[in-house]
Amino acid sequence: MPNDTMTKMSEQYQNFLAPVIKANKLSAANLETLANFQMSALQTYVEIAINRMKAAAEISDPASLKAFMVSQSEAIASLQQKLADDAKTLGDLAAGFKADFDKLVKESIPVTQ
Repeated sequence: MPNDTMTKMSEQYQNFLAPVIKANKLSAANLETLANFQMSALQTYVEIAINRMKAAAEISDPASLKAFMVSQSEAIASLQQKLADDAKTLGDLAAGFKADFDKLVKESIPVTQ
């Protein structure tokens, strides 16, 4: 009899913890996805900044200044597009994370009849 009680308690404990374990795994996966996105974006922004600094260092006369200014306006337009794309990607990631957690919560709540 005590063995049955322990088995039943163990099953209840596992049933209680299963959603928590799933939530932890989902959180870890989402954090990894977010970190990879952020590292990729950071690398791109650093490359843009370094390239602009190198271009500025090449200015030696009025003609090269004019060329730099033209390329600078193109770089700014490109950067604005990159920022908009990254904001959309981040929003999509957040929406996906929310959908995943909503699904997990829905699966974890017992259905009463």
